[in-house]
Amino acid sequence: MSATDWWIWPLILYTFGAIAALDALWQGRTAQGTIAWVLGLLLMPVVTLPLYAFFGSRRLHGYLRARRHGDHKLSFIAEDILSALQKNAAATDAMTQPLNNLFRLPMTRGNQCELLRSGHATFDAMFRSIAQAKHYVCVQFYIIRDDESGTALADALCEKAQAGVATFLLYDEIGSHGLSRKYLKRLREAGVRVSRFNPLQLRNRMQLNFRNHRKLVICDGNTAFVGGYNLGNEYLSNEQLSWRDTHLKILGPATLAFQQAFIEDWHWATGYIPSIRWDMPAPCGDSDVMCIATGPADETESASLYFSHLIHQARQRCWLVSPYFVPDQNLLSAIQLAGLRGLDIRILLPQKTDNWLVQQAMRSYITPLSRCNVKFYTYEAGFLHQKVILIDDEWTSIGSANLDNRSLRINFEIGALIRDRKLAKQTEDMLNDDFAASRPTSIHRHWWSVLLAKTSRLLSPLL
Repeated sequence: MSATDWWIWPLILYTFGAIAALDALWQGRTAQGTIAWVLGLLLMPVVTLPLYAFFGSRRLHGYLRARRHGDHKLSFIAEDILSALQKNAAATDAMTQPLNNLFRLPMTRGNQCELLRSGHATFDAMFRSIAQAKHYVCVQFYIIRDDESGTALADALCEKAQAGVATFLLYDEIGSHGLSRKYLKRLREAGVRVSRFNPLQLRNRMQLNFRNHRKLVICDGNTAFVGGYNLGNEYLSNEQLSWRDTHLKILGPATLAFQQAFIEDWHWATGYIPSIRWDMPAPCGDSDVMCIATGPADETESASLYFSHLIHQARQRCWLVSPYFVPDQNLLSAIQLAGLRGLDIRILLPQKTDNWLVQQAMRSYITPLSRCNVKFYTYEAGFLHQKVILIDDEWTSIGSANLDNRSLRINFEIGALIRDRKLAKQTEDMLNDDFAASRPTSIHRHWWSVLLAKTSRLLSPLL
């Protein structure tokens, strides 16, 4: 190629940029994010193309095909679970009717829920259930540490596997990047089936942006644990660090829906479906529970719709707790309208986060929402990591999803919506303790601080 043909490389670069811009336009779900990608790809492809390859897509197409189109066994299991859960389906109302259609599984009656407020209580309850399992154990975490807590999990799983109990461990390779080969080798040699969620293979090498942020444990199909706790020493409060999080133990028919979510993830990661039981657990309590599993393979913005719907349905109060509060426009509008309706709207935020840019972006929402009668509180007694919503005196939402763009659109998340006045009262008491350990949020009004917050907010689609 002669020196006079220098124009060929820019032509190729801008051609690929234009093709990627069409892809961004076709797949885009929000005007803000789509415009940003299209302009960047057309004007600065040399910078934007690599970023778009790894961070641009909002749909995990391989997972979507495997779950909705490509595997008949998954379809048959989903149909059987839906049929079984219908026998214990709770009566629909204004809250549950749209969610039934959105998540395609009903809220079920006859469950028992236990609120777990500390890492010690959560880990103790999980390990007891694992020790009592007779048939199988399914474990899924975004973060598993190779420390004392992680070793305790490995000990429990190896013991069950060697006793003939089928054990499955699914972890996110980004969140659990510190896991050693020795740790994983020990599990596999003991008979534990282990897999990363999004293996670094040819089919998904450009989809590292998608993370499985779920925290889920299933024992024998009748016990489920879901919430905000990962598996590591930092989640156990001590003299150096007070970690504030919330988890939930569920017994009863609803556990089948959580088990289905795990099986779909396992199938995507490994290509096969484990042979486990799908018998309907007997009713054992008074809680109505719905499994809320969201992710980038969904046909709609399921997480954003879910949280917005909860807030729209509130009649007296809506208390929200999230360590990362960078809401999209739908969620922001729902909170503003709830405040303008005169509801008791409280948002509890952490004093510090592990993401400086997110912390700056969070500050930009405080002033406009405060003008709509929304009250902000800053938690001062430790590191706040829980994801909890309390609606009126009846509804509680506990799960893994933060109120930010990553949880709303990119991550795979899971949680539970519970209709139970007793649990709602326990959640109210818990959050009142958290508010007592907090102060009303104040922000700096210096021009440079405001400019920094507003500039960080522009990057919210990427946070």
